[in-house]
Amino acid sequence: MSDERLVGREAELAALDLAADQLAEGDPARPLVLLLEGEPGIGKTALWQHALRRLRQRGVRLLVCRMGERESNLSFAGLTDLVGAVPDAVLGGLPAPQRRALDAALLRAAPDGAPPDPRAVNLATLTVVRLLAAAGPVVLAVDDAQWCDPATADALRFVVRRIGREPVGLLATMRTSGAGARPSPAWLDASVDADRVRRVALGPLSPAELYRLIRARTVLRPAKPDLLRLAGASAGNPLFALELARTVARAGWPDPTARLPVPTTVTGAVAATVAGMPEQSRETLLIAAALRHPTTAMIRAALELPGSVTPGLAAAEESGMVEVRDGRVGFTHPLYASAVYSSAATERRRAVHARLAGVVTDLDQRAWHLALAGDGPDAGVATVLAEAARQTQARGAPAMAAELWRLAVHRTTPGDPRASEWAVSGAECLFSAGDADGARDVLDRAVAELPAGHARARALLWLGSILFYQGSPRDAVAALRRAIPEAVGDPLLTGMLHLRVSWFADYDTDLRVNAARQSQRLLPASAGAELRACATIAGEYFGFLAGRGIDVGNLEAGWAMLPERDFSWEVEWARSMFHLWAKSFDIHRGRAGWLTKYERAYEIGDEPAVPHALLHLVEIECWLGNLDLAARYVAEMAVTNDQTGQRRWRGQTLYATALVAAIRWAPDDAVAAAREGLALAEELPDAVAAALHLSVLGYVELSRGAAEAADAYLTRAAHLVAEMGMREPARYTFFADQVEAALLLGDVERATGLTADLGERAARSPYPYLVGMAARSRALVALAVGDLDAAAAAAQAAVGACAAGPLALELARGQLVQGIVLRRRRERRAARQALTAAQVSFTRLGAVPWAARAAAELQALGLRPSSSTGLTPAEQRVADLVARGRTNDEVAAALFLSPRTVESHLHRIYPKLGVRSRTELARVVSGQP
Repeated sequence: MSDERLVGREAELAALDLAADQLAEGDPARPLVLLLEGEPGIGKTALWQHALRRLRQRGVRLLVCRMGERESNLSFAGLTDLVGAVPDAVLGGLPAPQRRALDAALLRAAPDGAPPDPRAVNLATLTVVRLLAAAGPVVLAVDDAQWCDPATADALRFVVRRIGREPVGLLATMRTSGAGARPSPAWLDASVDADRVRRVALGPLSPAELYRLIRARTVLRPAKPDLLRLAGASAGNPLFALELARTVARAGWPDPTARLPVPTTVTGAVAATVAGMPEQSRETLLIAAALRHPTTAMIRAALELPGSVTPGLAAAEESGMVEVRDGRVGFTHPLYASAVYSSAATERRRAVHARLAGVVTDLDQRAWHLALAGDGPDAGVATVLAEAARQTQARGAPAMAAELWRLAVHRTTPGDPRASEWAVSGAECLFSAGDADGARDVLDRAVAELPAGHARARALLWLGSILFYQGSPRDAVAALRRAIPEAVGDPLLTGMLHLRVSWFADYDTDLRVNAARQSQRLLPASAGAELRACATIAGEYFGFLAGRGIDVGNLEAGWAMLPERDFSWEVEWARSMFHLWAKSFDIHRGRAGWLTKYERAYEIGDEPAVPHALLHLVEIECWLGNLDLAARYVAEMAVTNDQTGQRRWRGQTLYATALVAAIRWAPDDAVAAAREGLALAEELPDAVAAALHLSVLGYVELSRGAAEAADAYLTRAAHLVAEMGMREPARYTFFADQVEAALLLGDVERATGLTADLGERAARSPYPYLVGMAARSRALVALAVGDLDAAAAAAQAAVGACAAGPLALELARGQLVQGIVLRRRRERRAARQALTAAQVSFTRLGAVPWAARAAAELQALGLRPSSSTGLTPAEQRVADLVARGRTNDEVAAALFLSPRTVESHLHRIYPKLGVRSRTELARVVSGQP
C-alpha cells in the first residue's frame, strides 16, 4: 500500500515520521515504545506499515512480527519471526548458555541437557537487540500486539524493561475495545517510564476523508446523501466503510428510506465479503487462515491437490484480501484472517484442522490442530498434546507448555491414570512461568482428588516447593513429609522429598541434617550424579550448621560430582551450599564462587538469583573491608529486587543496606533499614532474616556505647538462632558483640559462658572468623578478671586469625583489644603500634566510634601525638597546622617551607593516617570521631 492511500491521517503520519527521525538520529527525546491504538479496522496496520517503510529509508534495522489470534496459542510464535532473520554472525556473539537456550526455543537445535531457563531465552533476546544496536538503531515492530503468545510477551517485557539509552525502539499496534479504553500490551507494564511511551490513538475518519478513501480504493462514487448514510453506518471506520462500499458496488444502494443492511462489527462486514466469494476461494482462504505461516504448497497439500495451481487463490488475491509472494500467502489485514476463520461453521473448521494436522511438521502446531479438530476424549490426541507439552517445556516456554498439559488432560479418556500426572506437570510449568497461585490451585485440586500413592506424592512435592517460596517453610515441610509415606516403593521420589525437606526446613537444623542423610541413603544410582552430589553436600553443610563438624573430603567429592554447565534446582542449591561453606572456611574461594553464581545468573537471565548472590558478596566485601564495592552491590540488589518483586528478598536487601551503613557509621540509615527489615521478617515470619537485622541493631548500639540496648537486641538474635537448632550458626557473626555487651554491663559470668560456647564451636569448626571472635572474647574476659597474661595471648591469637582471614574490621577490633591489654601491661611501645594500626584501619573503614576509642587509648598512653600517629616531627607540625584550618600557603609561611614541600608532606600524611581530606585529618589529629 502506498503512502498516498493513507487518507485523513496527516497528524498521525507526522508523529510517526518524527519518531522515526528521532530514533535514526539518536535523539535522546525519542520514545522507547510507540503504540498505535484503535478499534479493529481503524487503520493501525496501514500506519504501522508506513512507519516501517520510513524506518527502512532511514537505515533502521527492523525485527518484525505480525501476530494473529490463533498464534497466541503457539509457543515463541512471535519471537520466531522477530529473531528468525538475525544473521548467524550476530547470534555467534551470544554467550554459550544464551545461544543454546535461544536455539532450543526457536527449534534450531534440540535442548542440551536440562530445559533452558525461560529467562535465558529472554536474556538472549535482549543481547541480540543490543548487539544489533551497537551497529545502529533497531526497532522491534509488532502488529496486533494483543495476540502475542506468552513466551514472546515475556521476552518483549524483559527487553523493554532493560533498554536504557541504546538506539532501540518498539513500534506496535494495539486493538482497543471501545471509546475511552486504553489497554496496554501484556509486555508493557508500569516499570517503563510513562514519558518513554508515546501513544497515537486513531479515531474515525470524517465523511470527506471517507469519500477520498472510497474513491481511491473502490469503483463507487457516492453522492453526498449516500456518503452520509455510509459514514453513519460505518461510524467513520475506514475498513468497515470500504467493505460496505464494496457491498453496495455489487448489490446497489437500498431504498433511501431503508437502513443499510450492514453487520454490527467490522468482522461481520468482512465476513459478508467472504460469503460473496466462490466456494473454492472460501475453502482456500479458510485453510490459509488456520495456518501459522501459510504457503501455496501447504494449502494444496491440505486440499490434496497435485500440481502447482492453488484453486481459488487468484480470486482471493484480486479481492485484496491476500498477497502471494514467492509461494508465501499473507492476509493484507489481520481482520481478514479472523473474519474468514470465524465465519466458517464449527464442524468445517474442525475438518480443516484435522487435515492440517497431517500437513504441518512442527509438533506443537500439529498438537494445536489436533486439539482444535475435536473436543471430546481422544487418547491419541491426548498423547500428541503431551508430547508437544514436553517439547515446549524443553524449549523453555513453560507458560505454553502448561496450556498444552491442560489440553492433554482435557482430552484424556475417563479413568486414564496419565491425567493426574500431566496435571502435575502442568502445575510445575505454571510455577516455572511465575504463576505460583495458578500452580497451587492445580496442585490443591490434584492432592484433593488423587488417591494416596506416587502421583499424589509428586503433587505434594511441587506443592511444598510453592509453599516455601510463598513464604511458609513450615507449611512446605508439612506437605513434603505428608508425601513421604505415599512415595514408598519409589526411591527416587522418596529421596527427592527428603532432599527438599532438608532445603526448606530452615527453622529446624537437626531436621535438615536427618532429611539430607535420608536422601543420601535413598537416592538410587540411577538418580544421576547431580542429585546424589546435592544430597552429599546438603548432608555435610547442614551437619556443619548443627555443630557436628564437617568432612571436607566428602564435601569436595560432592562438589566434584556437580556438572559444570547444566542448570537445575538441585545443582543450583548444591552450588549455593558449597559456596556458603567456602565463605566461612576460605573467604577468597567463597567470594569467587558467589561471583561466578552472580555472573551466571545474569548470563542466563535468572534475575531472582541475583540478589541471593549479591547478599553474600556484600557480606564478604564488608568482612574484607571493601565497603565501596559492598555499597555498589547493595544498590544493585535494590534495583534487581524491585524488578523481580520478591518480598522476602526485600528484607535481605534492607539487611545489606543496614550492614554497610552501620560499618561506615551512618547510624540513622542503618537503624531505619534494620527496623524496617525486622518488621517485615516478623510479619512473614522469617527468623533467618530477623536475626540478621537484630545483629545490625546490636552492633550500632554497641558502637554507641549503649550496652543495655545492644545486649537486648543481641540476646533476641541469639534466641532466634537457638530456636532454629543452629549449634554452629556460621551465618551469624554477632556472638562476640554479645560477649562485649555483657562485659560492659558488668555481667562477667554470662560473658564467660558465652565465650566458652564460642571456644567449643571453634574447636569443632576452626574457620578464621570464629577462631578470631572466640580469641577476642577470651581476651576481653581475661582482661575483665585481671589475667593480663591470658588476655595478651588471646588478643595475639585474635589478631593472627583475623589477619589470616583477612577480616578488616575484626582485625582492627582485635588490634584495639590488644593495644588495651598491652597498655595495661605497660608495654607502651607495642601498645602504640597496635592502637595506631587499629585507628588507621577504623578511619579507613569509616568506623568513626571505634576510631575514636583507639584515639582515646592512644591519648591514655601519655605519648606525644607524633608518636601515636606514626608521623615524623616535620609531618606532625604540618598536620597540626592544617588541622587548625591553615591553607598550604599559610603553613609554608609559618614553617619557612615552600608550598610544594607542604604538599609533599600531606601526600605522606594522608595514607599514614588513613584519611582522604583535610576535614578527616583535623578529626584524627584532634582525636575526635
